[in-house]
Amino acid sequence: MLLLLSTTSYAQKKMTAKKMDDKNMNLKQMTWSTKSDAAKDLALEGVKHAMNAEFEQAYDKFMSAIKLDPNFTQPLAFLATLTNGETRKMYAKRAIESAANKTEGEKLFASVVDENKTQEQRRDIWAKLHEMFPDGGMIGYYYVVTRATPDESFAAAQDYLQKFPDVAAMNNIIAYYYMNDKKDYDMAKKYFEKYIEMYPEGSNPYDSMGEFYAVTGDAANSEKYYALSLEKYPYTNSSVAALKKIADDKKKNTAKKE
Repeated sequence: MLLLLSTTSYAQKKMTAKKMDDKNMNLKQMTWSTKSDAAKDLALEGVKHAMNAEFEQAYDKFMSAIKLDPNFTQPLAFLATLTNGETRKMYAKRAIESAANKTEGEKLFASVVDENKTQEQRRDIWAKLHEMFPDGGMIGYYYVVTRATPDESFAAAQDYLQKFPDVAAMNNIIAYYYMNDKKDYDMAKKYFEKYIEMYPEGSNPYDSMGEFYAVTGDAANSEKYYALSLEKYPYTNSSVAALKKIADDKKKNTAKKE
C-alpha cells in the first residue's frame, strides 16, 4: 500500500486534492473570519478543549487567539462563557461588536452570549445554527448539549455520533446520560472507556472515569483516575477538588477509628 501511494502521479494527486477541496467547499459550516491563520488554529484547539470540558486549557487557547486577532468573534464568545461578572460582560460585548460586519452565521453565533437572552432563546439559537450549518462539529455538539430534556439530548447525541464518529467528546456526553439519567452503569462505563480510548492524551476522560467510580462507590479507582487526570494536566480544577475530598474523607474515617 505504501508503495502504491508513493508512485501516484502528480496529476492524480492534484485531481484527488481538487476533489477534497470541492467536497470541503460543499460543506455547510460557519465561517471563522480572522486575519490570522495562527489565531484560527489556536481557537480550534480551544474549542476541542471546551467540548471536552477542559476549560482551563480552553481559556488559555482562546486568550492566545485574541492576542493575535482582537476582533476574532468565536474565541471572544467562548471567553464570555468561561468568565464571570464584568469580565464576562466585556467579552460578550466584544464578541457581538466584532461580528457586526461579518457573516450572518457569525452574528447569530455571537448573539448566544447576549446577557439579555433567556436559556430558551439560546437553545433556539443553537437549533437555528445547527439548521444553517449541519456539517459543523462544534455547532452540532452545542446543539446536543442545549436540548431541553436529557432524552432529547441523548437522541441528538446518537445522531451526532453517526455524523461525527471521530469526535471523542460525544462519548462523554452519552456516558453521563447513562450514568446520571438512566442509572445504567454498565453502559456508562462502556462509553467512558471509549472516551479514554479515543482521547488518551486528554485530562477530562480520566476525570470523568474518576467521577464514575466515585458514583459507583469504588473509592480506590476513583482516586486512581483523578490522579491520572492530573498527570495529563495538573491544573484540572475538578480533579484537584475531587482528590482533596477523597483525602479529607480518609482523614475523617481515620479519626473515627481512633
